[in-house]
Amino acid sequence: MAISKNTGRQYPLVAEAAFAFGDIPTTATAYEALDLPIGARVIGGGLVVITPWDSTTNTLSVGDADLGTRYLATKDLKSAAGTYFPFVIATSGSADINVTYAFTGPAATVGAARLFVEYVLDGRAHEVQPTRDAV
Repeated sequence: MAISKNTGRQYPLVAEAAFAFGDIPTTATAYEALDLPIGARVIGGGLVVITPWDSTTNTLSVGDADLGTRYLATKDLKSAAGTYFPFVIATSGSADINVTYAFTGPAATVGAARLFVEYVLDGRAHEVQPTRDAV
């Protein structure tokens, strides 16, 4: 039996969430950061710390309801930098992207970041690639 080739092609979609130190008030609790549509498959993304957090230690994990660290585990928020998370083969039963914040010492008084998640949708195509037979 031959592989059934799909000639449909789609562009990745990107969801974005901006948040600051006070938007995630407690630690060890997963907060919904992004809702993805049904049939979405995450293919990558990243976290960019724009303004570093200022408490003793500050970390953020990015995941879903099934695994809180599926995409990014304990990213340090104390320095302005970006971290890319690549495609993860495991599929999630949840379309929500969650973040979990942890800190020690006093609560942060500054800090800002942006979360980007790249995804594709099952059954979607923006254009059709011609087959070699059609040329």
